[in-house]
Amino acid sequence: MTDKEKLIAFEKYMREKGLEEETIEFNLLVVKLLINRVLVYFNETLETIDSFTFEEFTDMVSVINSELGGRDGIPRMLNAMLELTEFLKINKFIKGGKIAHYKRMFNNAEYYLEKYDRLMGKRDDTKDFIKEITTNNFSKFVIRNCEYVNNYDFKTMILLEKILNDIPLESYEKNEETDIFIKFLIQNNLVFYDKNIIEVTKKGRALSRLDIDERYAGILYLMLFKTNWGNIVDNSNFDILKIRDILISIFNKNNEIKINVNEMIKIDEKNSLIEIASERFRLASIEAMTKGGCILDLCFVNMGLIEIRAHNGCLIYKVTELGKQVLGNLYKDMVYQMKSRIESINIAIRDKKYERAEKKIFEFLMIYGGNNIVWDYLGQLLIFNKKYEEAYTVLKNAYESSSKRGSAVKTVLYHLVLVARKLKLKDEVQIYETKLSNLDRVK
Repeated sequence: MTDKEKLIAFEKYMREKGLEEETIEFNLLVVKLLINRVLVYFNETLETIDSFTFEEFTDMVSVINSELGGRDGIPRMLNAMLELTEFLKINKFIKGGKIAHYKRMFNNAEYYLEKYDRLMGKRDDTKDFIKEITTNNFSKFVIRNCEYVNNYDFKTMILLEKILNDIPLESYEKNEETDIFIKFLIQNNLVFYDKNIIEVTKKGRALSRLDIDERYAGILYLMLFKTNWGNIVDNSNFDILKIRDILISIFNKNNEIKINVNEMIKIDEKNSLIEIASERFRLASIEAMTKGGCILDLCFVNMGLIEIRAHNGCLIYKVTELGKQVLGNLYKDMVYQMKSRIESINIAIRDKKYERAEKKIFEFLMIYGGNNIVWDYLGQLLIFNKKYEEAYTVLKNAYESSSKRGSAVKTVLYHLVLVARKLKLKDEVQIYETKLSNLDRVK
């Protein structure tokens, strides 16, 4: 099928999808211009668009200004290309890696807006960018704690230095993690591809001139707070905050965690609900995320915050001194987030939206670990669904792992008595009733 025929089919696809007429006309104009002004000259088709040909297209600011609405038209132009990508994918004109390449290319609106401004000679915001990434409270804290840290030796920082200073990469450095890091740099407008060669932007050059501690803090700030990793790893559900909060919640209390893979395989189904909140399960869940292992290495291990090593059949995760400081600094924000999530679970239960509450409970446990209030909410839902044995396991674990003080443990005990009665566990009913009455006397 020729590009002209694809264009006709693309129009039919958009009409069947119910897009507005104005959107259809604009999208068709974008694709026609791309075909007629670029693709035909490079003997390319809509199925073989690469970074070079699209760069040529977005270089044509006069065409963008006269035909596509200037700067304001750039996001619409990229949306048109994403719509085209869906059409090509559905009709199997492009597959797998090509789909991912198109989505990455057409999702990077910030880059193309900055490129447009650069070509039009508009005001440069490099100074504002550098100020933002180095003088925010988080970055200032990191810089203070880097005084006695040799962050020159961190693998991600070595990679950054080579890319910003045009130093050839070693063969072992040309891997998936490096590809993701380059996409990270592109999304933050620090580098861009020009005819398949990495070029450093003005922001990238300004970053390379900073003191190493400022450079480190700025990159870490971008990684944890300013980057849409979902676009980079082609997974809209990916959120680095999940990885960050898992690490904070674990290493706020522990310096080291050992994971024995063989033991994890032998987990009793009866205790599976308890296991999802364990440190080893939560760490393993990071590796199970799409590209989770790569992001963990790139942003935490190779930034000197976490160490991972294998020893005697175990994986050992250890927080570094710098990691302890950085994750500890973020803990207070995570506590607020935890309270907010617990309240949202409470609201869902109160409004009898039990499926929503259950989903939120498991999300909480898999990120933040065990919490008596959340365990009790889960126990209530299991009792409501007449899953008494599972409820008993959950509530018993909550009580045994609690501090045995406060209103939360009293509520857990109350529900333990209730479910023990349902299971006709006479001895347990007596034990927990006694503990509950003792709590009442203490009050």
